[in-house]
Amino acid sequence: MNIATPPIDMALLARFRPETDSIFPESLRARLNSFPILEGIGDNAVQRILSETDWFGLPGGTQLLRQGENDHAVFLVVTGSLGVFVDEEDAPRRLVATIPAGETVGEMSLLTGESHSATLVALRDTELLRIGPKAFDTLLTRYPRVMFNLLKLVVRRLRATTRGNRQKSRPKTFAVIPLQEGLHNVQVVRDIAATLAKMGAKAAVLDVSAHDEATDWFNRFEAEHDVVFYQGDLPDSPWTHFCLRQADSVLLIAHADEDLPLHPYGRRYFKRETMAAPELLLVHPEGSWRGVPRHIELRSDLYGTHHHVRTSSPSDIKRLARFVAGCAVNIVLAGGGARGFAHIGVLKALKEAGVPFDYVGGTSMGGVIAAGVAMEWDIPELTERVRDAFVTGNPLSDPTLPLIALFRGAKVSALLRKHFGDMRIEDLPKPYFCVSADLTTGRDYIHRSGPLWRALRASVALPGILPPVTEEGGHLLVDGGVMNNLPVDVMAAEARGPIIAVDVSGEIDLRADDDRYGERSVWQLIKQRMRGSPSIVSILMRAGTVGSNLQRRTVRELADFLFEPPLAGVGMRDWKSYEQAINQGYAHALLEIEKHGVPLSDSWASGPAVAVNRSTT
Repeated sequence: MNIATPPIDMALLARFRPETDSIFPESLRARLNSFPILEGIGDNAVQRILSETDWFGLPGGTQLLRQGENDHAVFLVVTGSLGVFVDEEDAPRRLVATIPAGETVGEMSLLTGESHSATLVALRDTELLRIGPKAFDTLLTRYPRVMFNLLKLVVRRLRATTRGNRQKSRPKTFAVIPLQEGLHNVQVVRDIAATLAKMGAKAAVLDVSAHDEATDWFNRFEAEHDVVFYQGDLPDSPWTHFCLRQADSVLLIAHADEDLPLHPYGRRYFKRETMAAPELLLVHPEGSWRGVPRHIELRSDLYGTHHHVRTSSPSDIKRLARFVAGCAVNIVLAGGGARGFAHIGVLKALKEAGVPFDYVGGTSMGGVIAAGVAMEWDIPELTERVRDAFVTGNPLSDPTLPLIALFRGAKVSALLRKHFGDMRIEDLPKPYFCVSADLTTGRDYIHRSGPLWRALRASVALPGILPPVTEEGGHLLVDGGVMNNLPVDVMAAEARGPIIAVDVSGEIDLRADDDRYGERSVWQLIKQRMRGSPSIVSILMRAGTVGSNLQRRTVRELADFLFEPPLAGVGMRDWKSYEQAINQGYAHALLEIEKHGVPLSDSWASGPAVAVNRSTT
């Protein structure tokens, strides 16, 4: 679907299937009574409005022409949705708002007399009512209630803007498009719908047997359900194209053990410019695990995120249902050296409270522990593997001539490879990312694909302690804590549900009492070090994270649930305080859960960031 599609003259537009209905069916009148702008004006007023409106349809991806009288017309979105796009200098056109069915657009320009600065595009097949400027002026004069309703709408939108409301609208319709033959009735889709029904949603699947129904039938069907899956039959059939036009979101489904086409359709069907890129569902047959086909670049211009679905794993189906429902639980773990061991205690408490871990990410030690979660290690296995790698294994035990760093880093690499093997990030059972800092560009580097151990090696490479990791083009990657020690902002850009952040950084008290600290003789420095003065390693570890403190304080506001274990007496290098850090993290999380509850992840109606106290349910 291409936003550059030329605008269609509305005089040429008609309803999608005009031969099947009267001009204004009763269902349209009933629908208008639910519009906030027409609230309380009565049936007679609605009937009069209909007599002065134009009813037309825009195919998905079509730009709404806004010239002449349309520049000051008001449009009511009857079905479908419109996207509001703005052009930015030296940047692609950006989607800034979505106007769903039941909302209006254009009223502000009519009231102020100013021209529109944004472009409206149908995100899917959309029906609209157009009220011209003269008709709208008559409407306001005859029915003052409309002006009152309009003011309430403006206030509501202003409040949402000033509060910085980041909650994304929940898609209603999903096109499930097969990339291979034999996927026209895959059970996975019906299993997701059944799981959503158990969560309280009215969910349904429509297949090719509905292709002869009229437009109004589809409108009524969608109105009667919370979520509808339009299941395509063949990779390039008329019904599949109809499914794509009806969709708020596109799910491309494929067997993981078969080759995927590199370019399955023309790009105009993928809605790249009007919404998020399609998501890829890779279905794994029972008893097998192939991972992602190597010829597919997941972060290309063809696919967005991806999900692995094992037909023998009910947990995968439940996780996908939570993503659809907008209540998937997202976990972000901060860096902090040995203090990061507290993450295990927090995760243990959350697991005991029944919290699922659907999408995980982190920086440095937080990235390592999050990777274990993405590997589906349970808490005992995670505990033992982290102990082996960072306590028993003593990764900082290969000192070298400090031309690049104090340690070679070979021991760290060996321990990471021992526990994560050749696993690639894109092959992990659960969605995952970790963060390093790109010294070449001065920006965050988000690892979403490639060898997991190497991404982690970059994420823990504190400057001066471990050598940087080289990336394509000679880029030098170091510990992500240099720029983004708590990457909640990275998660928030993609999260579909509440974000739980665990910050173990604390306000580390690193100090020395000697006003000539570092200038003394070698023997005096040794004595100071024996009395507990900061060492070069401690200084470098602290220097590697202090720069991101301001950013850390900012992104904490994006988290729905924040855990901050106090970790008294546990420093960044206190590797032997392993059990103490875990226990403190666990105790802190228990208190926070008792006080604030945990995200409600098994209900459709309550919304994505609602807390529930498990101890009282």
